[in-house]
Amino acid sequence: MKFITLFLIAFLFLTGCTDRCPKSEPLIQRFTTNKSFDDVIQELDFAITERNFRITGRNTVGKGLRKRGYENYPEIEVIHFCSLDVAKEVLDIDPGFVAQMPCRVTVHEEKDHVVISLILLPTNHKDPRVNDFARRMNKTLREIVDYVLEEDAKPM
Repeated sequence: MKFITLFLIAFLFLTGCTDRCPKSEPLIQRFTTNKSFDDVIQELDFAITERNFRITGRNTVGKGLRKRGYENYPEIEVIHFCSLDVAKEVLDIDPGFVAQMPCRVTVHEEKDHVVISLILLPTNHKDPRVNDFARRMNKTLREIVDYVLEEDAKPM
């Protein structure tokens, strides 16, 4: 019980939220596309770098599981990206917001399509300047995914 209490206190401190914070929009938005997994990854890489973000890491989960012997496991990749200039902007307001970084988007194969999951920044911080930052960043994150999605892509 003590551990759970400490965890909740640390979480609230890191996110800057209290019980007085407004609710945030759903932080994960999912979209489907009929494009190939490789095409989606390539287009995401392009859209991310075109907006002056740097890809800081990748987790190729599907490939890793197949290497461990889990045959026929689908492709799953997490792309981490950041911009030091953008990070500095919010960290000057609230250094604890670093818990939200770097930005992430995930891609995985599911049946006959590819799913892109966009992880948005929370907009329920106690400081309205952080919320303004998060809303602007979420707009940019959506633009990155919109670049990849074809006209008939649907939210899940």
